[in-house]
Amino acid sequence: MARADLPVTPMTRAGHDLAGALPTLATVDGHMFVNNGRRMVRVKNSNGAARTVTVQIPGEVEGQPIPDRPYTVEATTGDLLIPPLPAIYNQANGKVYLDYSDPAGLSVEVLELPAG
Repeated sequence: MARADLPVTPMTRAGHDLAGALPTLATVDGHMFVNNGRRMVRVKNSNGAARTVTVQIPGEVEGQPIPDRPYTVEATTGDLLIPPLPAIYNQANGKVYLDYSDPAGLSVEVLELPAG
């Protein structure tokens, strides 16, 4: 399998209901999404163990690779919002790459803020 594209959920000016399950389950091969600077990643963990979501960072500083950014999603009720800044997290293709330490119990959603 290959890294899968995540669908984007547009937020309205009226807000976004945070109740309920997120639309996509995490996968072993990870996910990606086009990042236009108005998108955020929300990750929920229903598993009894904490999980790590790692955002790959493609850049270098003085020839040294920048370490990827891990985010911990707490066990059972963990609910985390990750703001992937384009200048740091975007790959050459304009996408952000997400990896999961273990996808069991993780669900994910990309939210897009309204323009303007």
